[in-house]
Amino acid sequence: MRCVVVGAGAWGLPAAAELAGRGHEVLLLDRHGVAGPLSSSSGPTRLWRLTHPDRPRVRLARRSVEAMERLARAGGSEIVLRRGLLWRDDATLDAVVDALAAEDVPHEVVEPGDVGRFFPGLRPDGRAAVRQADAGPVLAAGSMATQERLLRAAGGRVEIGADVVEVLTTTTGPVVVCADGRRFAGDVVVLAPGPGAAALLATLGVEVALRPSLEQVVHVGGPGDDTDHLPCLFEGPREGEPALYAMPTPGRGYKIGLDRAVRDLGPGDDDRTPDAALTAEILERVRRDLPVLTPVARDAQACSWTTSPDGRFVVDTLPGGVVVACGDSGEGFKFSALMGLVLADLAEGRSPDADVAAFSLARLDGLAPVTTHVLGR
Repeated sequence: MRCVVVGAGAWGLPAAAELAGRGHEVLLLDRHGVAGPLSSSSGPTRLWRLTHPDRPRVRLARRSVEAMERLARAGGSEIVLRRGLLWRDDATLDAVVDALAAEDVPHEVVEPGDVGRFFPGLRPDGRAAVRQADAGPVLAAGSMATQERLLRAAGGRVEIGADVVEVLTTTTGPVVVCADGRRFAGDVVVLAPGPGAAALLATLGVEVALRPSLEQVVHVGGPGDDTDHLPCLFEGPREGEPALYAMPTPGRGYKIGLDRAVRDLGPGDDDRTPDAALTAEILERVRRDLPVLTPVARDAQACSWTTSPDGRFVVDTLPGGVVVACGDSGEGFKFSALMGLVLADLAEGRSPDADVAAFSLARLDGLAPVTTHVLGR
């Protein structure tokens, strides 16, 4: 089967590698390159976790960990680190605890005054938390490099500089059209183009209210800080302050992001300059709430992030041999290795199981775009 995959990020690259590994003829197209600095897949780490407020995503997260561990074995390098997670969010705590309990995931509810025992020095704020051991950093750059090696070893081709602007469905199969006039035909096309998804889907007559934006993370810590073994942290929004998510990045510091977009991202916006005011806001949260860390920014990074109307990603098949994966909503990378298997199955014509089918386009009818994100960076 001839497979054209659009997007060499956290979903497209694993799909291409998996399809090539299954013996298909694969061409991967991307405008900037594998996990390039303008994508949502760049950077050394992302957060993975089983802690979700609904059972389907808990189950998918378990499958994703298994897929990441298989990828690590195939590539001969470590990809998943376990550091544990403290989740403090009064809006979702009960749902998270219920979902973990229903799926028999070990966890511990932490009283408000006891949070510092699970995250050193964390300031109590009156909210209870849940502590779960199955969480930690994904070594994202290593994961992407492994997927690219597997793709090329299986004979897959990568075409950089392909600016895909249209997808056509014809009687002989789908065709992608580039801005420079080049056309690439296949028996199936897998669309995983990140912020460009809405525009490409519109060429197929599918309207999805996706919101691309630019988000920012900062690595913090002083020269003597031992941050590599700290747990991960999620703090829900409170009293007008945005949510915070954080994780260790070995050798680089403690990575922290706030759920506050730098700006909405429009076509042609390639500026990835970090926002100094947002960096300062993160450091102030560190000073107040995380005294174990030295409030010094080692570096800052801005990357794209595309929110779906309900804050959950979209995975589906379309008529004419097109598979679509979009709307990462901040959770894309934790499901990266699993998404390769899922998208390859869909490309081969297999029906999705119930947990995957829950993310189809059909659920979005009548929904307006959301203005908040589901965190997971």
